[in-house]
Amino acid sequence: MIVELEKLTIKCLLERTFEKYGSMPSITFAGEQPIVYLQLKKQIQEVAVSLLERGIQKGDRVAIMGENCPNWVVAYLALTSMGAVAVPILTGFPDTDTRHILRNSEAQGIFIEQKQRGKLEGLDETILKFICDLENMEFEDLQKPHVSLIGKTLALFKRGRSKSAADTEAQAELSGPEAEDLAVIIYTSGTTGHSKGVMLSQRNIVFDVVNGIERFPINANDRFLSILPLAHTFEATGGMLCPIAIGASIYYMRGLPTPQKLLAAMETVKPTAVLTVPLVIDKIFRKKILPQIQNKLIINKLYPLAFFRKKLHQVAGKKLVQSFGNKLRFFMFGGASLNEDVEVFLRDAGISYSTGYGMTETAPIMTINPFGQVKVGSCGKPIPGIEMSIHEPDAKSGIGEIIVKGPIVMSGYYKNPDASTEIFLPGGWLKTGDLGFFDSEGYLFIKGRCKNVIIGPSGENIYPEALEQNILQEPYFQEAVVFEENGRLLVKAYLDYDVLDREFERSKLNDAEAGKLTEDILEQARQRINMQLPAFSQISKILEHPEPFEKTPTNKVKRYLYISSGK
Repeated sequence: MIVELEKLTIKCLLERTFEKYGSMPSITFAGEQPIVYLQLKKQIQEVAVSLLERGIQKGDRVAIMGENCPNWVVAYLALTSMGAVAVPILTGFPDTDTRHILRNSEAQGIFIEQKQRGKLEGLDETILKFICDLENMEFEDLQKPHVSLIGKTLALFKRGRSKSAADTEAQAELSGPEAEDLAVIIYTSGTTGHSKGVMLSQRNIVFDVVNGIERFPINANDRFLSILPLAHTFEATGGMLCPIAIGASIYYMRGLPTPQKLLAAMETVKPTAVLTVPLVIDKIFRKKILPQIQNKLIINKLYPLAFFRKKLHQVAGKKLVQSFGNKLRFFMFGGASLNEDVEVFLRDAGISYSTGYGMTETAPIMTINPFGQVKVGSCGKPIPGIEMSIHEPDAKSGIGEIIVKGPIVMSGYYKNPDASTEIFLPGGWLKTGDLGFFDSEGYLFIKGRCKNVIIGPSGENIYPEALEQNILQEPYFQEAVVFEENGRLLVKAYLDYDVLDREFERSKLNDAEAGKLTEDILEQARQRINMQLPAFSQISKILEHPEPFEKTPTNKVKRYLYISSGK
């Protein structure tokens, strides 16, 4: 095992890192000098002391809300290492959801960036003991600070043991968490109603980190560029705690990671590792790589030939890696499946990558595609120490609901016993809600969500997500939603209007001619897609959807809005 700990707690994980990698660079903003791990330790201690002074004790909930930054990390680590419970809140949550989360979790304080303060309006702030400005870590007390043994407590951080009765009292406050203690409550971005609070213990998270690293080829010399929200469990576990556990450095961007900011940060940081969602590389492939091929007639004609395609991908891939700082060792993708044409590009270009599968309820990593042995279309094999199975698989296809059990599985949803009971099977098996199958080598393939399956004319299972992936390999499509209406399969598609505009300009079309060409493109795409599909899952019509689909804060399309009588 790469990381061995006395206890599966974040405090023990940090203590190991501070001891082994104390002089190594830890966290900073892109373009700035990172502090070393021993400096990070000091910052965590200072914040923990401030929390103790305000009466925050083991088990108390404290929220964190803001864009990625070093102080977000310090707040999270201070809370979880002292035994308090962190409640990360995605900045994309609506104001009403934010206030619901603070009330539901009974948060006693919040670390929040200034521009998010408006979301607290309408909240009875008497429930909070403090508000801490995430930019400068200045505390605003809303209740009288707790009288505590702060001087002695700070000294105890440094020497680690007590010498008097007063010291013993302070030491008790700092004893830290046990493996079974609650570490975080993460509220999922539900598509309807209020989000549910996933309760993850110290063991859940640290077991996932330690065993995820077994399949994760990182070391203390790696530089991570963080682009996914830290409030999302994939980034918190894979992009924050995994690098910290191994002594790697992490760089954050100021503000939202727009494409321009991302490329500038890549050039500055020259990252060796990037965790991201498929959407990022998919957009790069379709906006940067494919247009260069499609705009040149001869190259476009040669592209379908495997030999020429690979050569073109290699050239494009080399340029892409150079634009990323030329030091990139690998991409790690999670959150959704990679489109097959994007995977083919990455393989042809020789860009090292892996895919994984997880959910908030499992801390989140369940599977990782072994680096160097990635199987196209798969999301890999289970991490060590957990069990995964297929519940009630179809006799012919082997497809059924993916279920999991083991130390990464949450204890339940906070204050929601009905939802907690519903998601578990006897024996502690967690129902993921995803459909899939394992192949003979133990690789997991996901077909879609249980609730989204469409029943075909003769009882066949049709997986809309799989059809949508086929559709998105067409050059004119950005987003698609497949649904059934009156026995027919229909598609609502948001088109790539940049590609269409280039086509219109090249052909010098007026508005009426452009409209007719768009209709022809949709019909031709439908025919090409249907040639790859069995008769029972043939698409009857593709409908143009004029704007991007509405999404959850974690970028999942709210499908229910667009099915049948939806928008």
